[in-house]
This record gives sequence, C-alpha cells and structure tokens, in this order.
Amino acid sequence: MGSQAGSAGEVSPQAPTINEQEKRQERLEKLKRELQNIKNARDKLQGILAYYTRKDLNDRINFETFMLEMQHDQVMTDLKRMPQDISEALSKCKQLTKENQFYCFRNCHLLIESNLIQHKVRMLWKENRQLLREPIALEECNIETKILCKEGSQRIKDHYTKQQQV
Repeated sequence: MGSQAGSAGEVSPQAPTINEQEKRQERLEKLKRELQNIKNARDKLQGILAYYTRKDLNDRINFETFMLEMQHDQVMTDLKRMPQDISEALSKCKQLTKENQFYCFRNCHLLIESNLIQHKVRMLWKENRQLLREPIALEECNIETKILCKEGSQRIKDHYTKQQQV
C-alpha cells in the first residue's frame, strides 16, 4: 500500500486492518474451493483412467477399428457419389447461366423499349404543349379578326354614310 508514516487515515503495514483481513480470508476460502475442485477433477480423471486400464485392450482396439471402417465406408460412398454431384452441379450452373443470359437479354430489350417509350412521352408532351398554345393563338387571331371585321364594317358604314350625304 505505498503509505507514508503519519498520514491521516493510513494504516501502517505492521497492523493490517479488519477489511484487509477479511479480503485475505475470502482469498484463502476461494483458493481452498479451487483446490477442492482440482482434487475432484483429479479423482474423476483417475476413475476414468482406472476404467480404461481395466477394460480389455482388444475390445477398445476392435471398437476403434470398427469406427474407422465405418468412417472409411462413408468417405468411399461420398467419393463415389462426388462425380455425379459435380455433374449435377455443373448442369445446374449451365441452366442458371442460360437463364441469366435470357434475363440479361430481356432486361436489355426492356431498357431499350423503356427508353423509346420515354422518348415518345417527351415528344407527346411537347406536342401537347404546342396544342395547348394553339387555342390561345387561335383566340388571339379570332380577336384580331373580329377587330378587323369591326373596323372594316365601320369603314364600309362610314363610306356608305358619306355617299348618302353626297
């Protein structure tokens, strides 16, 4: 505890506090529990070892041989089936490649078609705007025509009036 002699609230190293004693006691108890767990594990392993040393060695070898033979048979079956699995996977890849090509071509065609439709829509919008402007232009032309007709009618009327007066 890096304490200085004479500091307030500090305890000298010769007289451990009750708190330190409790911590040491808890640490001792923890170590005792860990030691007991280690002893229990050792006893269990000794029991397993005694069981296997009592068991007939041939039985164990026969069992292990049987297990290895089963694993070998499974590996050989898997190896025999592997060329067929590879062939099926290759066939599936070819099929998926064809489908992918079809969808790529279809997508390309649809993109071209979409672009054409968008172009047509833009052209129709322009035409529509022009058609919307035409009634306005026709209305203006109609107004100008009416004005000209009124002016012409007025001139004819004025000319007729003058002739009547002469």
